[in-house]
Amino acid sequence: LDNRTTHLFFDNYQSNLFNVPDGLDQGCPLSPFGFITYNSGVLTVTDPNPRSGELSLGFIDDMALVARGRTYEE
Repeated sequence: LDNRTTHLFFDNYQSNLFNVPDGLDQGCPLSPFGFITYNSGVLTVTDPNPRSGELSLGFIDDMALVARGRTYEE
């Protein structure tokens, strides 16, 4: 990546412009391999038993973690 910059936006916040020193371009064919290598452990954090109230899903370069409980602490 050369001369890449970005802002962060969320809620009512906007960051100053900052440099992005490294990474892969959007659509790079190597991106899924890096994602799987770096994040594979996240998908094993949840209990694979569906009755546990935990679920993890992963596809290509997306993932979702879902937890269900009667209370926030649970």
